Amino acid sequence: MDYLRPVALLAVISALALLVAGCGGGTDVDRVKASDTIRASLESKREGFGTKVESVDCPSGVKVEAGAHFECTVRWPDGTVAYAQLRIRDAKADISFESLSPKPLGD
Repeated sequence: MDYLRPVALLAVISALALLVAGCGGGTDVDRVKASDTIRASLESKREGFGTKVESVDCPSGVKVEAGAHFECTVRWPDGTVAYAQLRIRDAKADISFESLSPKPLGD
């Protein structure tokens, strides 16, 4: 799809220098808040693709540890899958959306 071309991907990564504040609710990252924020950002014409997202699935049980990374799976209506990489910025669970990739971390 057009929105996963490398040039578009680089533009989105640059545009998605957003900060997801307050995604922690104790010792774990709030997966619902993280998922909702990623979806809103990607669907935004200003920050993201301006394209409908089918779903965003962030893992549960991600411990709030400053500097730790985790990823959420993003699915578009046509079945295309991408992976949003996030970094926990601090003990308050402020999260940076760092990149969007067609492959999971470590692949």
